[in-house]
Amino acid sequence: MKRSLNTWCNRTITLLMCCSMLAMVLVCFGGCQTPSAPPVYDTRLNFLSDNGMSIYRIVYPKDDCPDTVLDAAQELQDIMSQTLGVDVAITDDRGTANATDQLQPYEILIGRTARAASQKILPELDGEEYVIRVDGHKIVIVGATNRATYAGVRYFIDHVILQEQPTDTPDRVQIKIEANYEYWGQYVSPKVPVEDIQTTLPVAPYRASDLYTVAFPDDANDQLTLVTLQGLAAKMGSEQIYIMYDGCDAQLASLIEKGDITVTDCNDGGQAWTLGRLLNYYCDRLNGYILCSNDMTSESVEVAINLAHQLNAVVITLDNEEIAQAAGLSLIMDVTDKDDAWLRASEYFGRLNHSVAIEPDMLVGPTLADYAVMTGCYYRDYCQGDEYMHVQQFRHLEKGGYLLTAPTDDVHHTVSFEAIGVNVLKLDTAYLHNFSVMMGKLPAEMEALLFPQP
Repeated sequence: MKRSLNTWCNRTITLLMCCSMLAMVLVCFGGCQTPSAPPVYDTRLNFLSDNGMSIYRIVYPKDDCPDTVLDAAQELQDIMSQTLGVDVAITDDRGTANATDQLQPYEILIGRTARAASQKILPELDGEEYVIRVDGHKIVIVGATNRATYAGVRYFIDHVILQEQPTDTPDRVQIKIEANYEYWGQYVSPKVPVEDIQTTLPVAPYRASDLYTVAFPDDANDQLTLVTLQGLAAKMGSEQIYIMYDGCDAQLASLIEKGDITVTDCNDGGQAWTLGRLLNYYCDRLNGYILCSNDMTSESVEVAINLAHQLNAVVITLDNEEIAQAAGLSLIMDVTDKDDAWLRASEYFGRLNHSVAIEPDMLVGPTLADYAVMTGCYYRDYCQGDEYMHVQQFRHLEKGGYLLTAPTDDVHHTVSFEAIGVNVLKLDTAYLHNFSVMMGKLPAEMEALLFPQP
């Protein structure tokens, strides 16, 4: 009897254990059939971990990484730190031991990295295309060219990083991006220069055949509007504007000597060209106007000049808005409260022509603004003396690019600029006006006159 009781107990315990195991199997099976919500990393980038560091890191190519791509990676790191408040590590694709795709799943890959996710996209790219693609936990941003990669990073910053989503946890930053996210874009390059002019600088897309001469206004507001209109005219066609100022007669004569050009100081009605009449004449070919500050030394003015090419809009100050409205122009953008930091964080900065930049002397006026508007290049008067920051201001320029400057006592830290592959060209005072027109007419040998050696 005692033995039977032990047997019964053993069988009971065994039965209970089997039931428990069966219950566990059913739970697991039920869990497979109805999975819990996927981790936040599958559909969203969760940049903030418990220690304030991002689980993601930015990766750029170690081998032959151009400055444009490295700058893009560093700019992404800075923007994420400033806007999201997270510290994101940055490294090259070989900078960490055992940095394989499996051991480092959470990466933002910039440019032609050695990662498989980057490499398999490259054959798909053409021209100036770039793509932003989520591949597993990796985010790939790569372009067919370096500047296309930069444009892709700028798009990612504007349309992903700056689109913060609310969360249940206030101290946890999330950025919504779908697991199958993919975006194709293209870098918009400046117009191709005319083939029969050989020059190391961008030239006007059109040679002037009809040249409308207008007196240089005394009012600084009118000067700004006129020179930006002049740059847009040179960008749009062969009907261009020539500004008359003291000592320009010889220069104008040299343009006329190049042949096939009609110069007139009045319109078809016999009225002398003025700013208002020129605005009326070109208004149908403009998208509108950009409104900026009255202060000619403010960064707002520089921002407006930098945007004019891309928006196909003339620059107008607050005190001069009536003349634009009288010509039938509409407001495209108000940048009266914008500065250089805003420009660099915007989508427009990546679209600039990075082969050339202009550093004017805004105390003198918006010199060379016509050329900046025509080429779509960066226009900035760096007024401080810090050599490092001065070079950093123009570090976005491509290697072999040019920084055109007004003739001032500033040495422009030429040696430092040479170290980053940028040529500093100090223009002769005779060529600070009408530069957009001249660069469509003058042959290569005229560069010796434009840029005299010191």
